Amino acid sequence: MFRRSAVVALTAAAAMASLSQSASAQTVPPFDFSDCPKIPAGADPALWRCEVLMSTGTIKIGGLAGQPLGAMRLTFAEGTLDGKFAQVFGSLRAEPSRVPGGLLGIPGSDERNPLLRLDTRIEYAGFADFLSVGDRMGEQHLKLRVSSPLLPSTCTIGGDKDPIKFKPLRTSGPDVVSPNPPTAKFTMQDSEFAVPRARGCHGLERLLDKRFGLPSAPGANSMMMTTLVQMKYYNS
Repeated sequence: MFRRSAVVALTAAAAMASLSQSASAQTVPPFDFSDCPKIPAGADPALWRCEVLMSTGTIKIGGLAGQPLGAMRLTFAEGTLDGKFAQVFGSLRAEPSRVPGGLLGIPGSDERNPLLRLDTRIEYAGFADFLSVGDRMGEQHLKLRVSSPLLPSTCTIGGDKDPIKFKPLRTSGPDVVSPNPPTAKFTMQDSEFAVPRARGCHGLERLLDKRFGLPSAPGANSMMMTTLVQMKYYNS
């Protein structure tokens, strides 16, 4: 028989299913399901659901001190196809996060000179697996979009061919935070990923590598996130 460990959303669903009538709801932000992907041809909609994860957190890479991440919304579908677990990636949308000290790493320089402003934004890098084994919550390949008035739009840290391989470990939860709509909360982190050099930055790669301390080996980097999750079935 096909056997698998539950993905985090299934674990969250189990927690929500056991919710008692006495549980009190906390205020949760509105969830956007517009990025739910199409399920595979021939799949039974009753066996598939779309899951939306909304996360905030912090990131530390190389020589860059820990700083807030921009708010993220991750959307994917999971279900059963031909009797086996299957999944379809939807989207990863994130807000940019300003890097204090800007392009040169000098406190206040980016405030005095807007050309030195520096932002980063998490992006999808071509692979995602949401199948969990215990508290190990799959693997997502990511890259950091690096933005500045002095940088081209192609500038990233990591890419589809050399991604940041995020393999989060659940550190708490899932906990029910609202019965209506059913919403669960958990935290996760990863401090084992490597971070490659900057690329596509039109000659400023060395400057950025020095600014961020790249490449950076596993153990020198970390991401920690707090996540809310909701889901809906495709036949609802």
